Amino acid sequence: MKVAELQLQLHQAIDSITDVEKLEAIFILLKGSKGSFEPMSMSEYVSAIDEARQQIKDGKFLSIDELEKESENW
Repeated sequence: MKVAELQLQLHQAIDSITDVEKLEAIFILLKGSKGSFEPMSMSEYVSAIDEARQQIKDGKFLSIDELEKESENW
């Protein structure tokens, strides 16, 4: 696909979106912004993994069916 064709398709797709949240997300992606997130340090990353593992051990997770049902509301 040529650049001009892709640009036209992107313009058409964006023009058809009426959801403000989707438009803001696309804008952040196009802007190359990190958004409201800051990079994690290695210790924060390891802590997050440890916390996730503990949540799994404690049974604090969703099944695939529950996740699919919840994702319908996103």
